[in-house]
Amino acid sequence: QFRKPPKRPKTFRDLFRARLTSGEIVDPAFWGLQELTDGEFLISLANMLDAAVVRGLDIARRIGWRPHLFLKRVYYVSESERGKGNDEPDEFVQGIAPSVKLLYSVVSRLADIDRPTALGFISRWKRPDSPIHLRLWSAMSRDSQITPAAEVGDFILHLKKEGFCDVEHHHPEIAELRARRFSELDNATQKAITKKIRRGPSRHLWPKNAETELIEKGRRYWIVRELKRIEVAGATLPQRDKIWLESNIGRFSDLAKMNRIDEGFLESPQAQRVPSNPDRALDSLEGIARLQALEQKLSAPLHGWGDSPADRAWDWLQEEGNPMRVLQDLASSPDGGAEFPKVWERLGWAHSISENKSQKTCVRTLLVLLAKLPEKTLSQAIQGISLWLSCWKKDIVVAPEWPVVWHRVWPLAVEATNAMQPLHQDPDLNIVMLLASDSSADLDTLSTPAGKLVDVFLAACLNINPKKNPRPFDDASDLKKMRNNVINAPGRSGLIAKYRMIEELSYFLSADKEWTKEHLIRPLRRNDTGALALWRAVSRRTRFKNVLNIIGNDMVERTKDNQLDRDTRRLLAFRLVVESLHALREGRAPVVAQDRIQQMIRLLEAEVRTYCAAAITRFVSDLSEENEHSPEHLFQAAVKPFLQQVWPQDRSLVSPGLSERLSKLPALTRGEFANAVNTIERFLMPFDCRTMFNYGLYGGDDRDPKLSMIDDEAKAKALLRLLDRTVGTADNAVIPYNLGDALEQVRKVAPDLARTQKYRRLAMAVRRV
Repeated sequence: QFRKPPKRPKTFRDLFRARLTSGEIVDPAFWGLQELTDGEFLISLANMLDAAVVRGLDIARRIGWRPHLFLKRVYYVSESERGKGNDEPDEFVQGIAPSVKLLYSVVSRLADIDRPTALGFISRWKRPDSPIHLRLWSAMSRDSQITPAAEVGDFILHLKKEGFCDVEHHHPEIAELRARRFSELDNATQKAITKKIRRGPSRHLWPKNAETELIEKGRRYWIVRELKRIEVAGATLPQRDKIWLESNIGRFSDLAKMNRIDEGFLESPQAQRVPSNPDRALDSLEGIARLQALEQKLSAPLHGWGDSPADRAWDWLQEEGNPMRVLQDLASSPDGGAEFPKVWERLGWAHSISENKSQKTCVRTLLVLLAKLPEKTLSQAIQGISLWLSCWKKDIVVAPEWPVVWHRVWPLAVEATNAMQPLHQDPDLNIVMLLASDSSADLDTLSTPAGKLVDVFLAACLNINPKKNPRPFDDASDLKKMRNNVINAPGRSGLIAKYRMIEELSYFLSADKEWTKEHLIRPLRRNDTGALALWRAVSRRTRFKNVLNIIGNDMVERTKDNQLDRDTRRLLAFRLVVESLHALREGRAPVVAQDRIQQMIRLLEAEVRTYCAAAITRFVSDLSEENEHSPEHLFQAAVKPFLQQVWPQDRSLVSPGLSERLSKLPALTRGEFANAVNTIERFLMPFDCRTMFNYGLYGGDDRDPKLSMIDDEAKAKALLRLLDRTVGTADNAVIPYNLGDALEQVRKVAPDLARTQKYRRLAMAVRRV
């Protein structure tokens, strides 16, 4: 999403972005490693972790990823060892870090109880072909009982330039090893190391166009810091190096205060607020003079850090009260400030982000000024003006002047939006928000000038009371003219307009059914790229009978259309399942025939089918939370018949994900717990159930148990069957953390069940954990 793929790809990296991911960083103390004394277990665990690291490195090589560049430290940095307020250096790093840190901790513990075996592990890490293993060896070798001083000295002296110098970014453990073990080395080795340090890093570490003076300053800074690091570690430098350090450290005030051995190592990212730096000279100006000064300053390049005239002018304009002052200046101008398009654009932004609701009073004043601005000024300021119109839409659409402004601005917004994409290309919603998340296409309909103007039009439509005016487009009103302009817009603007209007499809069907069928439903039924984008708009909203009566069958077909992204297809299927459940609850004929829904579910991908199962549990939880219906009634009236009559009964369609989703249903149905287990039993199979939370039997944030609902023998039998079907029998099966609590509740309610084979098997699994 950040670059255009080449026309003739040569590697998969030309088409895909790949990276390593894994679990989160966890403090080793959490696992209780210091309490472990079983050497064989630690050896087995270390072997498995080392294999995981090697596998990660192998994957990294294949995808062209260099994991050691994204690993700030190979060992876990405890809270007491970090700078104040800092997170663990790799807290927000994805990839190989958790396995590497846990491997280091396990081998460290092994060294405490079985040093010879641990030394065998550590000696294998001294591999120049594996930067991460070399860093692990360096970190372990900080301990003098692990690696002799002579071996450390020889290792440091024979390091390649990259490993010796680029320590703060890629090899911090080597710099730490050098500093901590320096005092143990013989004099000749110490002098050789400091001589190598004073040569400094190579010039190639700096950009080719970097100034020589800047490079020399950087090299000297590195030398001073590494010599100072040795002193901070408690060692004494050779006399000649000590004299050199004392004569140069005064050039760098931060290094003169250096008191941490990890100074300069990469830390976790820290968010900092950039202080506002408003241009106070603008306070003393007013009227045309201030507008001229603002226009000049805002036309300067923006740097984003408050260090340019444009940054400082923007900071001033955002201060409370200043948008009003600028508005008064514009109002005093004979032509409404036609000569100041930059001021108008930035005023639109500043007033849009204002939290001062008293500024609503200036909405009409701004509209009056916009109505008389020349087209050239409106065009140059279209981004800010369209944003302002969208942000204040609720107040704007009740002002009598707004239709005039909207009609003047709309063609300019269309022109600006369409200019973002070459004319010969098919309309695409993925142009503006390239750096956004997977929902970029949806955001793009809001981020463009045309999208913002459609937003204002929709606000005006929804502001009309349907009881007083059920057909607002029948007469030749401004609203009807706007609708015609919006729907007839060319290119991307037209696609954006249809997208936003389809989001409000229910409203337009109620207001003008025939027009909606022609202009919004027909484009959905085309087989082109535009239709694919429009179906995303359909999936984003819950759809009711008036909409599903028209496009319900089309939605079924689109769930099988692999041209649509998976998220859209699963949302469409989700909506159809919910409608079928509501039809059963209300005792009416479904909008889409049950056999069509059944066949749709049968043909869905496993992941999408699992998402449909989530619709069933959501249906029970949402409606029961609204106190409209009891969960027992919802199960009997809708869920049970749906699972028995509509959901495909094929065992071949059962998956671990489906089993996990449906396993929460019995707890949701409360009094129907046993009946619910009977209903879903054929859809169950083992899945990775890590806690009883997977079954809905643990509660909110405090994880209070809900096992008390298992209060009779029938429910106890049902719970035992549920657990037996979903907790695996393999040696490596995942066992729920609090399975013992559930079994205890079963035994307490129905003691005879404790003698059954199912109970004994699960009890044995608990003891194995």
